[in-house]
Amino acid sequence: MTSPSLDPLEISTSTLSTFTPTRVLSESTSTGSIYVLGTLHDLPAIVHLQKTVLESNKVGESLRGLERLNVFLENQPYFSTHAWIRPTPDRSPDLQIKIICPATETHIKKYSEQERYMVHETPEIYEKVVLQYINGFDESRLGWVYAILDGKKEADRILYRKQGEDGFVILPDLKWDQTSMNALYLTVLVQTRSIRSLRDLKSSHIPLLNDIKQAVFQTVKEKYGVGSNKLRLFVHYQPSYYHFHVHVVHIDAEPTNGMAVGQAHILDDLVTLLQLSPSEGPSILAQKTYTYPLGVEHGLFKGMQDAGAIAFD
Repeated sequence: MTSPSLDPLEISTSTLSTFTPTRVLSESTSTGSIYVLGTLHDLPAIVHLQKTVLESNKVGESLRGLERLNVFLENQPYFSTHAWIRPTPDRSPDLQIKIICPATETHIKKYSEQERYMVHETPEIYEKVVLQYINGFDESRLGWVYAILDGKKEADRILYRKQGEDGFVILPDLKWDQTSMNALYLTVLVQTRSIRSLRDLKSSHIPLLNDIKQAVFQTVKEKYGVGSNKLRLFVHYQPSYYHFHVHVVHIDAEPTNGMAVGQAHILDDLVTLLQLSPSEGPSILAQKTYTYPLGVEHGLFKGMQDAGAIAFD
């Protein structure tokens, strides 16, 4: 079953000026980031605004290009001021803006501030709760992934593509502003649709995972000059969408919830567990119990609670 298609939305300054905010979903003062729910062309939309990272080699240029200062703390040796930089055509962008439109209830819950609890997911609970949750999704929810893999969308952003059933693509993640190397964040999408999460991985997938690792190292070195010893490759569980993908993040990137113990599983560790798994039958990854944080707004939370996977003191 698929949802009816929507007219394409063209993003421009005039389009964004019509955005009507309704409430703030979440914000971070440390990253200068805010998620706002509202409407865009009468459709529910989430707009994410984040200040871009100032490039270290342009600090002097930025200070020389200040248009105005508002000093609000002056107590030598400490000073603080708000500053406005004079716009110039060759200056790096001040904001990175991401838009989700139309935004579903799942999107809204994902980006809302919420309490989290530790979950203990056994293989039995996976079969009873998680698998039923995954199978309940409309195929159209992954339409944006398939459009990338089929070359219909974001073709100009692909950094590397390997064709075939054991193929994959590497492209910049939307979380990266593509200006600061220390914030580098890429995503690897596999071509096969048979792997929905790391629980589906088998020893036969080891060559695929090793190919991904080597292609990432080579691509990042050639494109950005960043060595393999500066990269962290990991897989989320639970993932935000159930088509297998690998996260590639610079080791000096600002830590996020997605990099926390429990949710992020290092790719090399997954390969090791697959090497220790039987060649036939379920792998260790399929048989093990996973402990991870889960938000109260997540679609799995009620099922996990009912199944006794969450302990409340």
